[in-house]
Amino acid sequence: MAITKYEQPQAGVDLGSAEVLIDDTALNDYYEGLDLEPPAEFAVVPTMVAANADLSTRMHFANDFGNLWLRQEWDFRAPLQPGLRYTASAKSLDVYERRDRTVILTETELRDPDGDVVVVQRHHQSFVLYQSEGEVTLRDPSKKEGARKFDVPEGEAFGPLERTITLEMCGAFFHGDRNYHTNKEASAELGFTDVVVGGKMTMSLLGELLDQRFGAAWASSGRLLIKFANIVWPNETVRVRGVLQGTNADDPSRRDLFCWVEKDNGVIAVVAEGSVAL
Repeated sequence: MAITKYEQPQAGVDLGSAEVLIDDTALNDYYEGLDLEPPAEFAVVPTMVAANADLSTRMHFANDFGNLWLRQEWDFRAPLQPGLRYTASAKSLDVYERRDRTVILTETELRDPDGDVVVVQRHHQSFVLYQSEGEVTLRDPSKKEGARKFDVPEGEAFGPLERTITLEMCGAFFHGDRNYHTNKEASAELGFTDVVVGGKMTMSLLGELLDQRFGAAWASSGRLLIKFANIVWPNETVRVRGVLQGTNADDPSRRDLFCWVEKDNGVIAVVAEGSVAL
């Protein structure tokens, strides 16, 4: 199904389905894009490769000027297997206002060849509907709640995972496509002064840290709410850190966790909270 841009997106729309193959190309782009050493054999699929199955782009406003990721929710239920053909299906859940932006919330389920749901992701994409040209207005990082300094929760610290994200890494991660995550001209068309390092990319660095720390437990039971607080630009250095906290209040078999992505200048780009069965 081709991408459809709606004048008036609405909740409750079936966005169809698609076949998703986790092949060597998808895995190589992930490792090269994040500047990671690939394994000798692709025996394990990093959890955030599941983002390739996201069908949220099937519902956009016709005016997508200045659009940005706002939040992403994850529910991992089983590890993904390389070489398997999965089926992704999606629907719109809500359209809501948040400050000066309008947000479309979609849900994509990924099913294995037996029909079992292995991953559920909910994507919140924000749009600036009152503007269609010029330079998009971005909030001052110091005034954004998610960007303010926070007290690191008590618990077992893990990380950091550090990367200086180059434009070449962006190109590899997004499969060589021309878009506002890889090309300055394409980014300018949407009102940005430079290439926007994709939320999918910073999110995957966060996911990589969780994969490294929790392994199969994360792939089969991880739950995460990610909030995108500030844009990362090419050639900025980011550090991903996490804290494993205490027992989850609603499920004693799970442990809470908190993660964040911080830029060299101290600005918080991403914050996330979730839990894992341990």
